[in-house]
Amino acid sequence: MKNTSINIICVLCIIGFYLGSQGCALNFDTGDSALGIIEKSGELTENEVWSGRIYVTSTVIVPEGVTLTIRAGTIVGFEPTENPSELIVHGELYAEGAPDRMIVFGSLGKQSEAKTETNPQNATSQTFTRDMLKQQFTMPTDSSTQATTAAPPKAGDWQGIKIETGSPNSRLTYCRIQHATYAIICETDTVQIERCLFSENKIGVLCENTNPTISANEFNRNGTGAQFRGAAAPEVEYNEFNANRNGLVCEDDSRPRIQHNNIRSNYEYAIICYSTSSPEIVSNNITLNSGWAVYDGGRLRDNYISGNKQVGPNITELSIGTQSEQFYGVDEVFEPRNSPVSEAGVPSDNF
Repeated sequence: MKNTSINIICVLCIIGFYLGSQGCALNFDTGDSALGIIEKSGELTENEVWSGRIYVTSTVIVPEGVTLTIRAGTIVGFEPTENPSELIVHGELYAEGAPDRMIVFGSLGKQSEAKTETNPQNATSQTFTRDMLKQQFTMPTDSSTQATTAAPPKAGDWQGIKIETGSPNSRLTYCRIQHATYAIICETDTVQIERCLFSENKIGVLCENTNPTISANEFNRNGTGAQFRGAAAPEVEYNEFNANRNGLVCEDDSRPRIQHNNIRSNYEYAIICYSTSSPEIVSNNITLNSGWAVYDGGRLRDNYISGNKQVGPNITELSIGTQSEQFYGVDEVFEPRNSPVSEAGVPSDNF
């Protein structure tokens, strides 16, 4: 009994350290009991409320007429598999965290096993995975145990959250979403995405022929912060797009309204337009991006554009032509600013 108690304490300490939420991985430390971890997969059959630690082993579907509510402080961990899992919403999803208790969606990282000999009296010499955590409470310790190592989580480990066309309403606030292919795919207008943090995804938010509200979020270290396809025309306002490969990508005939955002220090373009897309780009600070501030489309009005395309950090673009040293091939330019937009970006008390 004494050895079992020691083993439990060691498991929890090592898991908490190994899956620390401040880095790439998730923190599945459940406090007093590892039995607080709940596994989920498949189609929900009734309304559900998730809280605590949720372990997603394969795709979860919220069918029409069913509501999934995720409480503040919940951690939803997706196990990387050959066919990445996702959360598909035909019904309603309400993931509403709080500034000090954000909901976290992310990858647990891939794990590989190696056979090692261990001493059951010395549990601290092992590295524990979730399978080992469960085994610890279902079978006795053997003198021969599977020790594991884990590759760090990365973009594409899980597919993401997909809000389908028929979803009547969904809302995500104070969520941290990371390691996905598409953190959120919006296929309906009835989605509100506010005060969320998107990090280390291939694409943060993808809108396809839809007009959701995307407000007061932070997009950091993604392949693309936000991307718009088809006739998408969302309101994209008061966000931060920092240190992504590209800040925003507009495709097809999309017409997003991009206003009051800070778009800075992205490794390639701040805003890039393809095909016949023509976003409205109003009252943003677009600064210090390695590529063009705006490329090949868009109507610009009242923007502060400075230090892009490596022209120098103190050079502000005041041209009203369709081409300059910092933007290229835009449709129109009106009222360029010589000082930053003070109200742009996420409110200071957001996170």
